[in-house]
Amino acid sequence: MGVLEIPSILPLDISRPPQVFGDPDSPRARATGWDVLGSVPVPLRHMVRDGVASLVADLRHHGGPALKCCFPMGQGGTTPFQRLRHIRQLDAYPDMLVSAEGANLFNRAFHRRFVEGGEFCAAQPSGVDEVFTRAGLVDPKGWIGVFAVAPFVLLVDRERLGERPIPRRWADLADPVYAGQVVFGGWRAPGERRYGAVNTFFLHCMAHELGLGGLARILANVPCLLHSAQMPRLAGTDAAPGGIMVAPLSLADMCPRRHRTQIVWPEDGALAYPLWLTVKRSRRQDLTPLVEHFHGPELAALLNSNRYPALCPGQRPPMPAWAKLKWPGWDFVRDPESAAQAKAVRKLFLYWQEYWACG
Repeated sequence: MGVLEIPSILPLDISRPPQVFGDPDSPRARATGWDVLGSVPVPLRHMVRDGVASLVADLRHHGGPALKCCFPMGQGGTTPFQRLRHIRQLDAYPDMLVSAEGANLFNRAFHRRFVEGGEFCAAQPSGVDEVFTRAGLVDPKGWIGVFAVAPFVLLVDRERLGERPIPRRWADLADPVYAGQVVFGGWRAPGERRYGAVNTFFLHCMAHELGLGGLARILANVPCLLHSAQMPRLAGTDAAPGGIMVAPLSLADMCPRRHRTQIVWPEDGALAYPLWLTVKRSRRQDLTPLVEHFHGPELAALLNSNRYPALCPGQRPPMPAWAKLKWPGWDFVRDPESAAQAKAVRKLFLYWQEYWACG
């Protein structure tokens, strides 16, 4: 553990005009009928979408099929990803799914019948760096293929902490010494009591790591939540609601006040939020160029330079040699008991949300 010393983040080039691919007249809110349906974190969307568009256009130019692809850009309204859980038939599901919206987007019946039945494959190439395999990110069942992760780290304001020690592990956030200091991602509309969006990944990771009691102690140290995009703007200023922010590395690295703040990569590992894909086994060969693109060196360079370590075979991600990644694991994600824990976590969070509103 220590101060994370890495070069400044590279700005994304979004100057190229959007490229149309697939069927331009298709309604973008639908989840059915797509050869490829994809989503990546907001800072990457334009470049990743345009890269896929260029590849698909090139394939068609050389006699390949005219693939129907959809990468929602976040213009508001219902997205195809919100409709995926309602799909019951295999032929209605996208042939290739690229996701940054949780590690499992299938409803239980569909998952049991088609995913566990062998209709989908990870298409995960071998040879990824051991930092990923040690964290359990390579699916042992071969259903889901992770191509990158978004690491969550701690953005710490040394001046704000004063005499308090800098946290070294995730469990440290439960120490009462950090009362009023711990802030994680969430957003609510002006005037609303409840948060419309919350970093549930952080909540579930802490519940998995420390139990509900440990999560409750962390929440007791939270003064409020803050949108992740605001964290680098406010960290190290008097306007910041706390001195410890749980932030994606891609945003934490944008904080300009390095004289007062530092990025801490916890000793037990940054929380690794997976970016993944899966492909219908029947279309695996047809979609090989796209699979290779998502696991290939060109996209890996873009991901790595913007602080999303890529699982590109044969490449060491740009992380400190001592750095670890932490993830609950595929067994936990798929365990039916995890649904019960999710309900308990939500109930606990709602309790503290009301407490913050009254405070």
